[in-house]
Amino acid sequence: MSKLTLRYQYDSSVFDPDQQTDDFGWLEVKVETDRFSGDGGCWVQWQDVKEFGKALSAFPITTDHPIVVQWGFDMQEGDDLILRLEIAPANTRGDLAVRFEVADYAEPRHRARGCFMTNYPDLDAFRQSIAHLMDRQVEEATLAGR
Repeated sequence: MSKLTLRYQYDSSVFDPDQQTDDFGWLEVKVETDRFSGDGGCWVQWQDVKEFGKALSAFPITTDHPIVVQWGFDMQEGDDLILRLEIAPANTRGDLAVRFEVADYAEPRHRARGCFMTNYPDLDAFRQSIAHLMDRQVEEATLAGR
């Protein structure tokens, strides 16, 4: 079984009314497939994670408009790209391809790229779990795949 897991740690200023709130927190991404696995993270604005979660409600997801999110440094290309997720149609039966690229934050040359399959019901459950993650109701959001 394949899976993609997100964890988000808000900056401590979010919990302290005496500090100016910092919108950036640490997003950890862990991906496991039968052939590849990767674990990485990046400083990401919490608003971006929420927007990604909301984007997952799109139906149908089309080849012309896949759901893509990426984070990193500068132009987010080459070793500057730390995290990239793409969800696109895999076939005409409604299966979805989840493509990922996860690099080590300190050593970005060390990275994993791969793909696994999922479906709309699992994607919707992931969308809901991202909302709960960002509301600090759960510690992680997981997308199940195969």
